[in-house]
Amino acid sequence: MRHNILGGLVIFMVVVTCLIMIDDISKPKREEIKHINAGVVKVEQQSNLAVIDN
Repeated sequence: MRHNILGGLVIFMVVVTCLIMIDDISKPKREEIKHINAGVVKVEQQSNLAVIDN
């Protein structure tokens, strides 16, 4: 009796897993494509360094 219950549970889990996999495979995939805009910004910084000419 105990083996029948365990066997039934194993078969039930296998069937449920297969149904979930089939459902996942059959759905059309709707992946959103996100475009990333990257730009280069030129930053000019003033430096307070002393320039010594020889």
